[in-house]
Amino acid sequence: MENNEQVSIKKIPLDGFIDILMDLYNKGVDYIDITGITNSESDKMAISFTAEYMMEGSEENFEDAPSLDMKDLLNKKLSQEDLDELI
Repeated sequence: MENNEQVSIKKIPLDGFIDILMDLYNKGVDYIDITGITNSESDKMAISFTAEYMMEGSEENFEDAPSLDMKDLLNKKLSQEDLDELI
């Protein structure tokens, strides 16, 4: 971590978490990044990876998978329609 701050994301259901990790590993992902947000209501966690974290040739396992460009996402603001869909 960049600022040496400890983050604790609590009560992660192992069944789904292990299934996700095994699926990624079986598709050729060797490394992941885990991002978390903690607050008083609930903790949230995200798993991300890039092509450089994958075995050579395994990119084809993700051709139909959705992907996000985090740089574009950070600069995008949610519309009222987006917010209504979340509710």
